[in-house]
Amino acid sequence: MARPHPLPESPPRAPWFRRRRFLIAASVVVLAMGALIYVGIKSTAMYHMEVGELLAEGSAVYGEKVRLGGEVVEGSIQPGPDDELRFVLTDGNQSLPVFYRGVVPDAFEPGADVVMDGALSPSGTFEASSLLAKCPSKYIRAP
Repeated sequence: MARPHPLPESPPRAPWFRRRRFLIAASVVVLAMGALIYVGIKSTAMYHMEVGELLAEGSAVYGEKVRLGGEVVEGSIQPGPDDELRFVLTDGNQSLPVFYRGVVPDAFEPGADVVMDGALSPSGTFEASSLLAKCPSKYIRAP
């Protein structure tokens, strides 16, 4: 009866090989997490512009998504059908007509500070896709 040949033993791996493999795997995980964090922050971080800054950019910003802030001009609010809203926004120096379609915040009123996401159209109207009204920092009791 023939004896089976024993399998040759593989030489033990050096500890540096295991450490190197671990470091490579850890590096890949850290780089992937870093890339996800960077992409997440970049997609949500947006510079808040004032009306004058937006208008100074001219046609270069047509169709570009921007965040715009300012104050609603007194007497400029014109509600329309199907949750449409037109008003004028100012930074104190320059004004810009705004068109918005959607739910209007309760704090939205003439003179309120608002922040909007949207784009400037070639017609010169800011077409807002979202509208946020800043809440007053001080509440006054009604008489």
